[in-house]
Amino acid sequence: MLETKLKKAETTIPDQATFTTAKSQHYEDKYKAMTQEHQAALKKVIKEAQAKYDATQVQHQQDMASYWEGLKGSVFNSLLQAKLKMAHKAKAMGFKCPSWNIEAWEAKLRDLGGNPVEHPAKPVVEEPAKAAEKVVEADAGKNAGGDAGTDAV
Repeated sequence: MLETKLKKAETTIPDQATFTTAKSQHYEDKYKAMTQEHQAALKKVIKEAQAKYDATQVQHQQDMASYWEGLKGSVFNSLLQAKLKMAHKAKAMGFKCPSWNIEAWEAKLRDLGGNPVEHPAKPVVEEPAKAAEKVVEADAGKNAGGDAGTDAV
């Protein structure tokens, strides 16, 4: 009886090993398939995220380029306006500089869409002799009123 049990066990042990090996191989294959599916899904998600990142990066670069160009235009407009104001004031005061191309500056400002600079009204420039006479008359009026007050006391 013991011998029969032993013989039976000897025949079932290799069968169990084969069965266990087959089962183990089945689960390993299943694990590999699942791992490959997960890796494929992960690669797909990474690829999509990279595409979104690249698109966002390109959009950011375009926005920054647009921003800098707008800023350059704004600064250039401000500089042109300041130059034109200075040139008009100088011209109104009688200074002339042949290197100032005011018409070209105004045309460039219009092309860039800047606000036009208003020409200042020409100030009334008095002759120095007349201005000195007015100052002397004003001083004389003050002194005359001041002297009259001291005489009365």
